[in-house]
Formats: sequence, structure tokens, C-alpha cells
Amino acid sequence: MRRLAISDIHGCHQTFLALLDQLQLTKEDELYILGDMIDRGPNSILVMDHIMHLQEEGYKVTALMGNHEWMFLQAIEETIPYCWDYRRYQQWVKNGGITTMLNLGFQRSDDLKKLDKKYDAFIRSLVNYVELDKVILVHAGFNFKAEDIFKDTQNMHWIRNFHESIDPAKTNNRIIIHGHSTRNYETLAQDIAEMKHPAINIDCGCVYRSRPGNGYLCALDLDTLTPTFQINIDAIEKKVEEAANS
Repeated sequence: MRRLAISDIHGCHQTFLALLDQLQLTKEDELYILGDMIDRGPNSILVMDHIMHLQEEGYKVTALMGNHEWMFLQAIEETIPYCWDYRRYQQWVKNGGITTMLNLGFQRSDDLKKLDKKYDAFIRSLVNYVELDKVILVHAGFNFKAEDIFKDTQNMHWIRNFHESIDPAKTNNRIIIHGHSTRNYETLAQDIAEMKHPAINIDCGCVYRSRPGNGYLCALDLDTLTPTFQINIDAIEKKVEEAANS
């Protein structure tokens, strides 16, 4: 049995499938998806579909809430009567949600009222963190200024640059595995070997394939701390690329 973590797929469905093919995932393995499955990339819907398919087929897949799923949830909830705040929808769309809207065939915020209930249920089922014996899994990280780091959910989705503030007493000396902040894939193995702080960022900027050092999806073996990389192979349609860069 292996325990594996993948983060920040960002709608890169073909790349995600290719990485799973490399891993030869089995039903004995445990797979943790650390959020930001959606937005920016070409097909967020197929990414969610495949994760739900794996779960339905009996694979041990746990998906976490990232800041992009959180923004999507806020946009969905704008369709609830008396809860309207158009700024939440705008924030999501301007931060990559426009590509997910294109995937859905939606053009306006009101169209989200027609969202298939399975996607609504999936987003609402996401957990904020997972505690294992040797590691803690989260999308962005933790706010170590908080008395209880596990109650500050906003920072679990959004925080950056927290490694130097880590208090091992608050994590029971476990390593934090996270994504959210893009990093150079070429230096990941070295960073793991040196381990200056008890945290590992596995977001290798899969969706940003034109940026030096990015454009890779990473799977980390949580027991051996060995990374597996898959270069981005998604064909991005022009309209999606323009929307993602706008």
C-alpha cells in the first residue's frame, strides 16, 4: 500500500490521467488531492468527474478544499436567496474561474443555479486538512500565530510563506505537505533532502507550462517522500488560454 499526495491539478485533466498512469494506482493505495483541482486549466469538470469516478469505483481518494474550490463554493452560494454578494462571483471568475464557467457552458452567475447537484455535493464534501501519523495534509498551510492552527480555515486555503513560523509542538512534529504556492520542480528533491523546515510544497505549477521550472504535476509518496513528476500534456484551446490569462 502506498500513500500519495497530488496538489494543484487546475483543470489539467490529461496530465492528471498521465500521472495516475505512471503511478499505476491501485485500490490498496491511498490518494490525497490537496485542493485546487479546478480553474485556469482546460477541463476542471473532467478532473472532478474522474476523482468522483475513482471514489465510486472503490479507490481510496480523499480530496481537500483549496482556495479555488472555496471561491467556487462562494460563487455557488450566491444563487441562494438572500445571500447575494456579486463580488464573490467576480473574485472567482477573475482568479481563473472563467475557464470552469466555459467548461460548464455557463456565461452568467445566474447560470450556476443550473449546476449539476453532483458537483455542488462534491465541493461541499471537501475537507480542510488530513492528519496522518507522520504528515499533515493541507492546501496552503497553517497560521502558527493562531492558538489552534486547525481552527483557522481561511489560512488553510490561502496562507503563503509560513515555513519559518512553524511550531513543531503544534503539529506533533509531523511534516506539513501542501501546495498553493508554485515552486520550481527541479529543486523539490533537493529541498526534501535538506528539509530546512518540516514542510514540503508540492505545487510545481502544472498549469503554468510556459514558465521556467513550472509545468509539472507532482505526486509525493508520503512514506518515502519520493516525488514523481508528469509534464503538462494538456492541449489548451485558444479561448480557454485567453480566458485564463485575462
